[in-house]
Amino acid sequence: MKILTSTLVLATVILISGCTGSVETAPSELDSFAECIDNNEVKMFGAYTCSVCAKQKALFGTSFEKIEEVECHPRGENAQTDWCLELNIEKTPTWMMFENGDLVKTAVGFQTLEELSDFSGCPLEVV
Repeated sequence: MKILTSTLVLATVILISGCTGSVETAPSELDSFAECIDNNEVKMFGAYTCSVCAKQKALFGTSFEKIEEVECHPRGENAQTDWCLELNIEKTPTWMMFENGDLVKTAVGFQTLEELSDFSGCPLEVV
């Protein structure tokens, strides 16, 4: 009977703590890397229909929110199709680095974190 009572109390505590809205999540281990990419004016040009773009975003997890993504598909949310056409984006994802608004370099297709580190000049310090 004592074990049953202890189990019920523990289950109740877990249930109640899981129902509170004050759960904080720790920053992702890639947050500083993603912030550096953004600070170095590196942008990912993609399309909401692009499965490789989705795979690229998944590589970063929640840290991808810190990277500027340019939507090239005309039906995508906040589409910037004219800019994509102006830059001759033919395949997504395409990573571009800018300096003071001028295009410096381009990397086309899926990039590993190591490749993006080399491309962006940002250190990859995964704990």
